Parts: sequence; structure tokens; C-alpha cells
Amino acid sequence: MEQTVRFWVLIDHEVKKLTLSSGIPSTVEELVAAVKEHFSIPTDISLQYKDEEFDDFFTLTSTNELKDKCTLKVVYAPLALTLTVVPQESTPDVSDVSSLGECSSLSVNSVDTDILSPSPSERQSPWPAVFPIPTFSHNTELALRQGNEIYLRDGTTMTSPSVKSDILERLAEAMFSYTAYPNDAQRCAVAETLVAKHPCLKEPGSFNGIYGWQQSLKYKCGNYRTKWKALGSTELLINSLRNKSNDERKAAKNVKKPKRAEVNYLPSHPHAETDDTLENLRLDLIAARLTKDSVRSTNDMMARTYSWRRQEVVARSPDVAEFKERWPALFEPFQVNEEFRRCTAVPLEATFMSQLDKHTPKLLELFSAKGGATGQHIKNLMMELIQVGQK
Repeated sequence: MEQTVRFWVLIDHEVKKLTLSSGIPSTVEELVAAVKEHFSIPTDISLQYKDEEFDDFFTLTSTNELKDKCTLKVVYAPLALTLTVVPQESTPDVSDVSSLGECSSLSVNSVDTDILSPSPSERQSPWPAVFPIPTFSHNTELALRQGNEIYLRDGTTMTSPSVKSDILERLAEAMFSYTAYPNDAQRCAVAETLVAKHPCLKEPGSFNGIYGWQQSLKYKCGNYRTKWKALGSTELLINSLRNKSNDERKAAKNVKKPKRAEVNYLPSHPHAETDDTLENLRLDLIAARLTKDSVRSTNDMMARTYSWRRQEVVARSPDVAEFKERWPALFEPFQVNEEFRRCTAVPLEATFMSQLDKHTPKLLELFSAKGGATGQHIKNLMMELIQVGQK
């Protein structure tokens, strides 16, 4: 007689129990069928299991990895989407034009300063200091308005699975517009801002009122990444097992994620562009540097080949000498500023100068307090600067 097994099953933000009297199924397909039948799930799903060693979820490929009281997570199959590209008139990026005009390397007045707007696949801004809570569906907004009024009147919180599901979906979509891998601090900030705007969502049984929201956002963002990975997101496909070397084919090993300031870590290619077309464009880019109209054409092609360059950096990690040989234009002062803006969505030179102005008074105090020969040398230099400034 088979031994009865029990599983904890995570379905969206709910935790349920599954009991199988016939024991662990021999195949993953049989287990998926049992989960769909038990919880009445009509759509296609896949399963992930929680690995005790890594304390994280991995795709279930064999039921041999399961045991009694193991935790499973239901991942819904992505919906089939048909995307229609509608041509639009491009508008010049004002920040790009101004930065081009301020660049000292562009002293020729006849240079055309039109610069391509960021690709639609690129994110436009870094993670905000205060996360903007998106507008939810009409029914959800009405329910929240009524729930907030009740909470302010008698302190009763609102519990509605449909409202919570819509909130989590919209929040995950909004968070993905800034990063595909939000960390604990970012999820906590989103939950705090959500509860501050809608106090009826505060959790009465939680030690801080938002812990359940943090965990729900963690699982929802994981499901959202799974959907976008199936749709071909380059930033997520880079971490798939088939794109890893044989000695690194573990889901938790060598995960490539953006650093703190990187916004467009690994964007997809622009529409209608492929690896071959962008490689040909790279060769044209080298030849364009020798032409009279090199500034405008170089910046155009550098913007279009940004995704191809990032694939080289992230996937291959080439040596600096090799990378400089393939992308010589990138090491020009103006393109250093532009590449920084493409990657972080922040202007490098303007940001540096503004921060320098902000900290200059404190730096001057430190220089004035310095003693000894070094301090005297600094004072002499500062006196020279003052005299130059007075002329």
C-alpha cells in the first residue's frame, strides 16, 4: 500500500494543502494533473518545488526530488499574446539634445544634434525614491475607497481575494517597469507605500502590517518573470539553464542580475533587428567614424546597437582590449556619457557636477581644517583659486 503524502501548495497569494493517498506520482505530468483536479484549475500550469538547501523555488523536473510535506508553487502558463507594432513619429529627446550641446567635444556648429529616442524595450527611469502606486481596475478602486472609509471609521481592515489579486498584478507590472529583480528593500518600500495610501489593506495579524504583502509580492514577481521569460525577455532568458555552461546548470548558480544603478541591464533588440543586422551595423559604425558626418551617425548607431553591446558584456565578459577593438567609438568622451545614460537612465556629467556643488562647502571645510605641510599647500592652492575667481 502506498504511503499517504501531503504537500503545501502556493497558489497566487494563498497557501493550501494537498493530500495524495496513493503516494508521490511517478511523473511530473501526473502530479500536475492531480493539482489541477484537486484545486479546480482550468488553465495550464507548471510546478516549482522549494529546495531546502538553497531555500528557494526551482522548476520541478522529476518527482524524485519530492518528499512528504514538501512545498510546491503553482506557476500559470503565460497567455498567448499578439503584439501589433504601430509606427509612431519619433520625438527628439530634449535631455539628449541639451547634453549634446554642452559636450565640449562637439565644437563644430554644423553638426546635426538629433539623437534617437530610447528604444521602447529600454526602461526610462531608475527606481524612484517614493514608489508611485498605480491606478487599479475600476472595481478595485471603488472597493478600496469604501474600505478606507470603513477603516477610518471603525478600524476594520478589508480582506478580498479578488481585490488583492488585482493589486498584486498591477504592482508587479509597475515594479517590472523599473527592474525585473526587485530586492527585499524595494518590495518592502512598495508594501509600505501601498498601505500608507490605502490603510484598509493593513494586516492586523502582522508584526508590521505589511509582511504578508511583502511575501505575496515576492511570489507574484516570480510568476511575472516566468511569464516574461516565456515571451522571450532577454534579461530573463540569460539565466535559463540552457544558456549556462555544463558546470553551472543550476537555477541558483551564477544568476546574472543588474547592479544597483543599472536600469537597462540587458534589453531586447529593437524591433526588426537581429544579431546579424546589429553586427553589420557595428561594422558600419567603425567605418562611419572616418566620415564627415560621423558624430550624428555614430550616436544613431551606438543607440541602436546598445542591446547587442550589452549581450557581449553580460554573456561573454570580454577583455577590455578586445572590447575596445570591437567598439572604439564607445571610448570617446561623449559616448561614455551617452552609454552611462542608456544603462542607468541618469546623465553622468550633469549628475556628477550637481553632486559636486552640493558637497563643495563641506569639502572646503575639510581642506581648511587640514594642518601641516599638506594643509599649507592646500591653502596656497585655494588662495590662487580665489584670486583667479576675483579677476
